[in-house]
Amino acid sequence: MRRKKKWGCATIVLMLFLAISIFGLHWAWKYYGLPEWPDRREYKTIEERAEKALAFAKRHNMNEHYALFVDYGIPSGTPRLFVWDFHQKKIVASTYVMHGPGGGSTDERPVFSNKPGSECSSLGRFWITKEHGNSLKRSFRLKGMDLDNQSSYARGLMIHSSYWVDKWCWKKYIPLHRASCKGCVTVSSRGMNYLWSLVNKEKKPLLLWNFVSKS
Repeated sequence: MRRKKKWGCATIVLMLFLAISIFGLHWAWKYYGLPEWPDRREYKTIEERAEKALAFAKRHNMNEHYALFVDYGIPSGTPRLFVWDFHQKKIVASTYVMHGPGGGSTDERPVFSNKPGSECSSLGRFWITKEHGNSLKRSFRLKGMDLDNQSSYARGLMIHSSYWVDKWCWKKYIPLHRASCKGCVTVSSRGMNYLWSLVNKEKKPLLLWNFVSKS
């Protein structure tokens, strides 16, 4: 009987160890794989906008080497911020983005608004400034470039990171968390490391284009 109990305990411990190992490997694969390489469908959604984005950047004296795109039509547990290189004509990096909790948004379905206090994510084109938030020094404030998102600067919308994204990126949908995101472009810590270096080294401001893919 004692031998059976020992084997039973050993089996339970082994199963727990395997479960924890599988979860750890899955999380590590999703998180430490940055930059995550998107599939061809995601390439296409960016390629469709790249030419217009470059023309817009030239018209507004913005950066003509890189631009950022966020496709909110992709689940938040899949990388959906893409760094596009106009010279190479391809995506060179991507990372996770969670959306704001306002307007009745759910983990799966974001609701968009540009109203102050809405706590919703916003769509359209933005000028990425090198100004930082008052409490989040490692951030970039956003200025709306379209008629319907010009309140973004007054709303205090930024690109910044949150450990909440790091913690939950293994799920298909990152759970909403008001303390981490009130409509900002909230990315993973590793994603912010990449963007921090990229945006700061470029002399001209980068364009950010938020949209929802047809799919």
